[in-house]
Amino acid sequence: MNYRFMFTINAVALGLFGAGLLIMPDFVMDQFNIEKYVAINFLSRFFGATLLLLAWFLWMLKDMASAKVQRVMAIVFLAYSVAGFAATIMGMSRQSIGVIRTNGWVMLVVYGFFTLIYGYVLFLQPKEQKQRAPKKTTKTQSPTPPTGIQ
Repeated sequence: MNYRFMFTINAVALGLFGAGLLIMPDFVMDQFNIEKYVAINFLSRFFGATLLLLAWFLWMLKDMASAKVQRVMAIVFLAYSVAGFAATIMGMSRQSIGVIRTNGWVMLVVYGFFTLIYGYVLFLQPKEQKQRAPKKTTKTQSPTPPTGIQ
């Protein structure tokens, strides 16, 4: 798996969820049994627009950036995925916020999936590639004697 493929999958997921929140926030919030108020609708649309921006950013990043920039952005999106996973747990917890009443596991699976994928590509995959790389053998060549001046 490479950064390009990972960014493509993440851009599609962010784009779909962002478009859903932007265009039909009531439907998306009904899936999670979240109470709907005018302010919550506005914030949902704002968050949907932000997710669409992130999706577009990732879509462009996959083709235009160098490998070093892609690695840095993968670290940023790993942190985003971990934070989203933690925020979803807090949103599901009755002791803290408790606003996500049903189907919160869907968000946990999505954030958990991207956390695992980014963690794998950033930390485990480079070790596997080093282990698989064939060791280079250098042939010793004897120096050739000078043939004279031409």
